[in-house]
Amino acid sequence: MKALLIGLAGLSGAGKSTLADHLEAQGGVKRFRFDAYYKSANDCPKLADGRPHWDLPESLYLDELYDALVELKAGNDIFLPIYNRRLCDRTGRVLYKSAPVLFVEGLQLFADPRVRELLDLRLWLDIDEETALLRRLQRQPDYDVQYHRTIALPAQREHVLPLRAYAHGIIDGSQSIKTVAETTDEIIQRFFGLSRHIA
Repeated sequence: MKALLIGLAGLSGAGKSTLADHLEAQGGVKRFRFDAYYKSANDCPKLADGRPHWDLPESLYLDELYDALVELKAGNDIFLPIYNRRLCDRTGRVLYKSAPVLFVEGLQLFADPRVRELLDLRLWLDIDEETALLRRLQRQPDYDVQYHRTIALPAQREHVLPLRAYAHGIIDGSQSIKTVAETTDEIIQRFFGLSRHIA
């Protein structure tokens, strides 16, 4: 059975993963981990000082991601890479089964035109930059704020924010997770005519 692909993009710290986890827990959608396709530190683009630059579209294996989504949309199972963020490398793979509705979220999700075209519904989780940073620090207290302000945020302004224009629906990410989930659910139901309800 062919799968519906719902994509969610937005700034780092907007709450994409939180929303995806919440929707999956409520039932009706299955989360697909876009982050599994980050490159190893060796393959990632480099900053002037030699550190990996994780905030560019080129920091992901987008060809592999596209191929995986093509298979899943056709209803086929895939092997999903297991990506270890601490090691910045893959440590294995796991069988990932397709489902009727797949929820794909990621910072650079809309960057590749081929991937955008595969997504049946494209959503954008909207939030201001400072709130996004505060949320990032809450989940990752040791996050390098200087890196964020000098490298990550300028890259997101250049490569991520313009992609907001490709979204079919904009969601206010400053609201409670319950309200954000309800808004997302309403958009999904309106777009697809689905009968799922989030409590």
